[in-house]
Amino acid sequence: MIEWKDNGTPVSTDFDDIYFSPQNGLEETKHVFLSGNRLYERWTEGPFSEKKSFCILEIGFGTGLNFLATWQLWKQTKGRNPYSLLRFVSYELFPLTSGEIGTAISNFPELTPYLEIFLKQYSALVPGCNHFLFETEGVALDLWIGDARECLPESSGRFDAFFLDGFAPSKNPELWGPDITKHFSTLALKDSTFATFTVARTVKDSMESAGFEIRKVPGYGKKKEMLAGTFSREPKEQEGFPFRRNYPRGKPPEKVIIVGAGLAGAGIARAFALRGVQVSVWDDAPPSRASSIPKAISHPNLTKFPSPASLWTLRGFSHSLRRYPDLLSKKAYEIAGTLQFPGMEMSWERMVEGIRSHRLSEEIVEPEENANAKYPDLGKETRGVFYRKGFWTETPEFVSRILEHPNVFRMNAKVSRLERSENSWKVFREDGKPEDADCVILANSSGIQPLLENLLEECLFPLSKVRGQLLELSSEIPDGSGPIMIGEHYLTPSKKGIRVLGSTFDEFDADPEPREKDRDKLLDYAEKLFREGAWKARKYEVVRQFVGFRSQTKDRFPVLGEILEPKEFRRSYTGSALPKNRNKTIPPIEPLRGLYVFGGLGSRGVISSLIGGETLVSLVLGEPLPIENSLYLALHPSRFLYREIRKKDVGKEKE
Repeated sequence: MIEWKDNGTPVSTDFDDIYFSPQNGLEETKHVFLSGNRLYERWTEGPFSEKKSFCILEIGFGTGLNFLATWQLWKQTKGRNPYSLLRFVSYELFPLTSGEIGTAISNFPELTPYLEIFLKQYSALVPGCNHFLFETEGVALDLWIGDARECLPESSGRFDAFFLDGFAPSKNPELWGPDITKHFSTLALKDSTFATFTVARTVKDSMESAGFEIRKVPGYGKKKEMLAGTFSREPKEQEGFPFRRNYPRGKPPEKVIIVGAGLAGAGIARAFALRGVQVSVWDDAPPSRASSIPKAISHPNLTKFPSPASLWTLRGFSHSLRRYPDLLSKKAYEIAGTLQFPGMEMSWERMVEGIRSHRLSEEIVEPEENANAKYPDLGKETRGVFYRKGFWTETPEFVSRILEHPNVFRMNAKVSRLERSENSWKVFREDGKPEDADCVILANSSGIQPLLENLLEECLFPLSKVRGQLLELSSEIPDGSGPIMIGEHYLTPSKKGIRVLGSTFDEFDADPEPREKDRDKLLDYAEKLFREGAWKARKYEVVRQFVGFRSQTKDRFPVLGEILEPKEFRRSYTGSALPKNRNKTIPPIEPLRGLYVFGGLGSRGVISSLIGGETLVSLVLGEPLPIENSLYLALHPSRFLYREIRKKDVGKEKE
């Protein structure tokens, strides 16, 4: 809960403490955090690192004052340093509403331009990591919703500066002790700085224990002193089991080739481009791939309890909603809402439990006990869950717009094979002509597998092509009437007199032509679901049929990340899954330097592409990942090898 003093200062009733100084909160922020970390000097005078981004970690987001003030200074000094992106990562257990943030920051009119941009994206928050990207500003925010003690182990990257701005140690001791600061030793860079308003002994001791050299400096206003410091040790490597994220060393890649210009490749290219990295995208553009499908629908895929599958779609859903207004025209997407019905894979009880267990607000999803009351075309007593911001996307325009950037270059070419050089890769076109690159990313759907098999001489992970057929129907229903309806199949609202009914799912058929039996199957489903109105009177006409192919893995979850050499992987991991070796430390395996993959997006390519591109490029450039460490491990391309080893280990244990 929040209350307001007469002078407009916000006060937390939970902690009985103010959010910022009643004298002048903005000047306090500038003195303590911006000057305390010497940001102006570091952004104008150097020394500058070779990184593409400058990364700041904050404990206690509060009103967002520190973030907005940092953004202001970043904008004022932009162009005087080599960094393309400010990465600001913050943790908040009790996020304020947009109205509360707006009221608090209204005390500082000079921040209004940044506040307005921020509040346009401040929505659809979910527990865990929420990734905001302000492209034209060169600013990214990861706002973690939850207890920092639980979120920090899930965080990654290396940070240049730390803001410690929780409520006072006497009011909120949990945010100031070693349970928090112990993580800084793996998240700091050599010579990283920190600053905080307090001089409490517990804070000084915990920061010294984490590896910082501490000094007392003049405080702000009535506070005589504050603490600042510099990380004086070599940073520890972050542990991870079964796969540890490798922090890249040396310069960022200068020449990047992305194989595939579909959904995955476009998302990656955009993420590189906005960081000032020029990329070449190679593709021979097959017409029936998933990125050609009209009006792809997107909504979270909730499981009964939080799982990698549900968390991945939640991250992608929220991030896409924030990005779309700046990326796409209003013709290319529409937030229509999505009404999802229970089915064979997910009962009504499991759907309701999924909402509760994921701790989602009504802004994201709410149950509809009697959907027929709102949508009379449905049968009586139809139940569903309503995603208020479910949306559809014109996929071809989506891909085209993402690839529109001066740092993205297109090449019409089919890649036949890869070869390793000492410090680079040779990428061969079908005509046999190679091109060198120090970073290659495979994002060419089902074409990933043969390229890796040729390189590694074995299958690292299985990818299959899934056939889907959908229909475009004429509609007499007015545009914008009702939400997207989804059960075993889906139906979009009318747009310019056209609705899309889709899609079939066939893993064992490569026929690119529409089939009558699939058309009838889709229409039969719709007629059973919608028992009134246009469907009962058959007031529709099939005006176009479309067949597309999507690529998916065996576990229907994408592969994203580094490539580990399978023979070395087996040598290191065999035996690690045995119960007696549960706590065994696995020696780090160096990945195939400069080779990454993002594929197997399946039927959730649109919702995955932007967050997946951000995740992969953050991995390549050593930035904080915009998702949890555990979620990255679930996406790791070597997970299938690890499962194979575990299965064999368990068999040996039983013998």
